[in-house]
Amino acid sequence: MNLPITREIDTPLGSLTVVRADSSMAGEVLRLLREAAQWMRDNGLTQWRPEQFKEEDILAYFSEREVYVAMKDSEAAGMFTLQFSDPQYWGSRNDEGFAYLHRLAVGLPFRGAGLGGKLLESAAETAKMSGRRLRLDTIEHNVKLNRYYQTQGFRFMGTNDVGGGRLVNLYEKMENTGDNDAVRLQYFDESDFDCLRRWSVSPEFLKQWAGPSLHFPVQDEELRKYIAGSNRPAESELMVYSAVHVATGAVIGHISLAGIDRDNGSARIGRVVLDPEYRGKGLSRRMMGEAMRIGFEGLELHRLALGVFDFNTSAIRAYEALGFRREGEQLEAARFGERYVNLIDMAMLDRQWHERKTQL
Repeated sequence: MNLPITREIDTPLGSLTVVRADSSMAGEVLRLLREAAQWMRDNGLTQWRPEQFKEEDILAYFSEREVYVAMKDSEAAGMFTLQFSDPQYWGSRNDEGFAYLHRLAVGLPFRGAGLGGKLLESAAETAKMSGRRLRLDTIEHNVKLNRYYQTQGFRFMGTNDVGGGRLVNLYEKMENTGDNDAVRLQYFDESDFDCLRRWSVSPEFLKQWAGPSLHFPVQDEELRKYIAGSNRPAESELMVYSAVHVATGAVIGHISLAGIDRDNGSARIGRVVLDPEYRGKGLSRRMMGEAMRIGFEGLELHRLALGVFDFNTSAIRAYEALGFRREGEQLEAARFGERYVNLIDMAMLDRQWHERKTQL
């Protein structure tokens, strides 16, 4: 093969070579895409259909975009394409300073070996060589696939209707700045249940961060009900996240956006808890900042509110430092042991966020 090699990637299946493909590989590209589409169909997914991929369309790829194929010896194992503008999917957010990934596919014999993640890394490095960062989109209703991209370091930027009511979520690769305190959010799912249970050390502490929404000791079935129907940015009333410490990959916290009211552009930040081992390092501020960014920029909300019990003075100071303002106080709103405590209501507006976001 005389095609230009862009890089070597190591996988559990051995070393693969990523090449910049030309039209001589159209047949291999077509096979990979149809295989991926058939796998989706077999698993009840509707994002791609085998019949949508036609040879003449594949041939057009090589003049419209850059096509990359991962080769294992002489076999095409996976692929992706890059283009440098994408107004159809990104609409008003389109920016030619980014590279846009499409058609990420892994051949059936190579699934389960982490090749998808390696291809995403390769795409990000290829984009970086041209002075760009990487963006992609994925179907809005596939919560599992959205979480996968979040685990790969992509952050949610918004949702767009690309025609006919077909909604896609938009993602941008987080920039690697060498920041050892960087935090990202990913959808909370069953793999995170044990973390939440471990942090909920007593009925009083659970009530402090979760209010009446969860009960001690936290049970799996209650957590399944908690996240049922969540994490659909276009329609869910609840978005639930785990916070991940990027440098270590450890799940260190939990946060949610609840009561999402799209007509009035409002939601409530709640259920905020941080792993005790990571407290005192400013990571809760990072977690809150990313949740606020998702609310104000990704979901395009106008107002975010929260509630905090009056005895939690450290949290009150932290929220005020983030820009939340006190709106009122619910007298004796909750009972802890033999005493009743007040609940302080706080809120922030989008214009206040835009004035302060560079400080978070």
